Amino acid sequence: MSYAIHHDLSGMRITVSGDAARLAWNDLLEALLAHAATTPEHLARALVADPDFALAHAVKGLMLLSLARAELTAPARDCLARAQAAALLRPVTPREAMVVEALALWLGDAPRRAAERLEAILLAHPRDVLALKLAHGLRFMLGDQAEMLSTLGRIAPGFGESHPLAGFVHGCHAFALEEQGFYAEAERAGRRAVALSPRDVWGRHAVAHVLEMTGRADEGIAWLGDGRAWAHANNLRFHIVWHLALFRLERGETDEVLRLYDEEIRAEETDDYRDIANGASLLARLGYAGVDVGDRWEELAAKAERRIHDGRLVFADLHYALSLLGAGHADGAEAIARSLIEDARAHPSGERRAAARKGALAAFGLIAFHEGDHDEAARLLGAARDGLAAIGGSHAQRDLFEQAYAESLIRAGQHDRAAEILGQRLKRRGGPNLFAARRLALLRSRGAGHLVALAVASAPLATAHGPLERTTS
Repeated sequence: MSYAIHHDLSGMRITVSGDAARLAWNDLLEALLAHAATTPEHLARALVADPDFALAHAVKGLMLLSLARAELTAPARDCLARAQAAALLRPVTPREAMVVEALALWLGDAPRRAAERLEAILLAHPRDVLALKLAHGLRFMLGDQAEMLSTLGRIAPGFGESHPLAGFVHGCHAFALEEQGFYAEAERAGRRAVALSPRDVWGRHAVAHVLEMTGRADEGIAWLGDGRAWAHANNLRFHIVWHLALFRLERGETDEVLRLYDEEIRAEETDDYRDIANGASLLARLGYAGVDVGDRWEELAAKAERRIHDGRLVFADLHYALSLLGAGHADGAEAIARSLIEDARAHPSGERRAAARKGALAAFGLIAFHEGDHDEAARLLGAARDGLAAIGGSHAQRDLFEQAYAESLIRAGQHDRAAEILGQRLKRRGGPNLFAARRLALLRSRGAGHLVALAVASAPLATAHGPLERTTS
């Protein structure tokens, strides 16, 4: 098949057979950045139009690996083989070759080097939104928040409003800022992103994170709206509803949280690890609030049973374990925890070893909590606390483990330490938080010590807005 050098929507050179492949690729770029459900469709169109499109095969492989499913490793290897074979049939640009190399590195258990390879593309091509988005996603999975922001902080300012994909880039920058605690800057960048690119679900999501971390539940509900702005999204739309549920939970509206869970978050009973994490972490939070969630854990546990030996992402492993514990399937959770210990010792990926060390502590901490050994749960979850970012995910997602730690301390009678942790939580957020406010009020009523008074005094916003009076649970 003949080929030519074309330029894609972002201005990058691509080696494709003709306009049909180029136009399908342009649709893919926008859909990938918009987290659109149509992304795989556009990628398939590009490969039908040009079966020897090396870059498209490589991107397909990277997308498969991002799903963190053991059974997708072999298809990703097939994508690499096809990309390498295609690159022998016709010359590809150095940039395209580097994306193929990134796939090879990730398949070789070196995901951080894969991210670095993608970021190296940006040195010569700072407008390459594909490399930027792929690297951003990898850094997020690895918990490399500082590197994520370093790259976006260098690249995003160069995207003016005339670039057709600028909004999506600013949305990534907003998320990177939020994860590093630069909330005001993140909110400005996120709102600008959505204004420039209304389909930017990631930018909208970044602002939701800011509103969650600064205790602005009413604004969060208004910002997310009725769902029309993210109706086009892939399963990220379930995660957006998860954020909406957190805002509702912050207002004590537990009946509405359960409705969102049943009708939207788990309406499609997928086994994507991100969807399992949404469900499991929300049910756990409801449990900490004293809400009876019925038999909802069983559906998640059935999915998690099939993922016990996946071992692709520690963040996923921990949420599978949580799902199993919620349904009372402790043996499966213990199998995951034991596998994390083995991975911490001997896995070929240094990233996996580092994440598994903290993940094993967290997993056994959750098991101890489930078994009612709250002293041991507090010890293990406390030991996992520093450096838990290595498992991936966001601060809002990993907050589940912070809540479990605080609950363990309270139930173990370590009230002064619990008050200290809750006070730190409020100070970091700089706004009201129902979880902390309730527990500090409980500890104060028990006369838990001088640290409770200090924590309460340092967080007047937690009580000034009166969240306890609004709760229905």
